Amino acid sequence: MASDRLTGWVAIAMAWCAGFVDAAAYLRLSRTYSSHITGNTATFARRMVEGEWQTAGKAGWAIFCFFFGLMISATLQHIERRRGTRSAFALVLGIEIVLLGAFIPLAGIPSAPLWLVIFLPAAAMGMQTVTVTRAGTLRLYTTFMTGNLSEFSESLARYLFWARDRTRGRFRRRWLLVLRLALRQEPAQRAAVSLGLWLAFLAGTVCGIAGDLAWGAIAMLLPMAALGAIIPLDRRRPRAIERK
Repeated sequence: MASDRLTGWVAIAMAWCAGFVDAAAYLRLSRTYSSHITGNTATFARRMVEGEWQTAGKAGWAIFCFFFGLMISATLQHIERRRGTRSAFALVLGIEIVLLGAFIPLAGIPSAPLWLVIFLPAAAMGMQTVTVTRAGTLRLYTTFMTGNLSEFSESLARYLFWARDRTRGRFRRRWLLVLRLALRQEPAQRAAVSLGLWLAFLAGTVCGIAGDLAWGAIAMLLPMAALGAIIPLDRRRPRAIERK
């Protein structure tokens, strides 16, 4: 469906933004992730055991801030559904942009409160996590990639077995036909979107590191601009981007 395709492209753009923010903020937050909660949880546990309370506190605070962002976004969407108002998607992205914008000046001030500098990108990524979560029957992840790689492997395996069943004992040219029909098959479509999300996040991390090294915290304007470009899509077609 057209709405599913739009949702997929929006999710890929948001995955790029998440990769950018996670990488750029990591360099500014004393090696603390803003959206990689698995890594923060492992760091929190390890530093607790080792008695490094300051490092453990930073990781634990980042986890709480991410969770806080999740709750704010989920609450706004729940209010939207209960009241039947316009989509909360644009509002959530707007708040995310404000949080990232506030991060830019504070990240360049050595005396800025670290708890606040961590809060801004971590809460922003938490808010983004529960915005676009599904395209059709496909579960989407825009801020962490473990689920996407898992979905990619499962869908790719399903497609390969489908292709094998239709080419067994056939001539080689049959494979060409199967490849041409690949993207019409649901497993291939799911694999393509899942891989696209991972590649977008990877590209975002590369851009985030390169941007921060070249321009400093001001590079955060790039994902802010990308998120800002998505908002008009939802304002014009508030139900076109699927969110559940």
